[in-house]
Amino acid sequence: MYRNKIILRMLLLLIPAVLLVSITSNQINAALYTPTLTTYVEIDGTNFGPFDDIIGLEQFAEDGYPEANGDSYETIQLSREFVTDPSLYLWAKNRMERKTGLQDIHLITEDEQGNIVSHKVLQLCQPLSWSMESSNPSLGGFNETIDFAVQKISSF
Repeated sequence: MYRNKIILRMLLLLIPAVLLVSITSNQINAALYTPTLTTYVEIDGTNFGPFDDIIGLEQFAEDGYPEANGDSYETIQLSREFVTDPSLYLWAKNRMERKTGLQDIHLITEDEQGNIVSHKVLQLCQPLSWSMESSNPSLGGFNETIDFAVQKISSF
């Protein structure tokens, strides 16, 4: 009987302690957890939304200039599916027709919580081509692709 009372008292003390620890502790991410990163394109303060695929960043050296000898620029391609954000069509069309000069493009990568993981600036850019293709007509999906001539990349 005395032994049962001791066990009961211990349980009464441990249960609130376990509850307190479980409520106040933060969630620890497992080692195999892969965070989802999203890269947004921003031009002149306008967010053009996320892009799924960015090709060509590896063509630039650590100093931010193209690695190829003699070339003053390299081509970077941005593409995304199911366009719901503002399209880059009007921006690219105006830039290609007016030839108003070169412009900086910001690539901002965020994690799931909205923390900025990286911020790259594609400096002195000029659009080379823009296309929109139907990728899944039954769902109303489109694939937008734009190619830029980029002279330098800076990272923040």
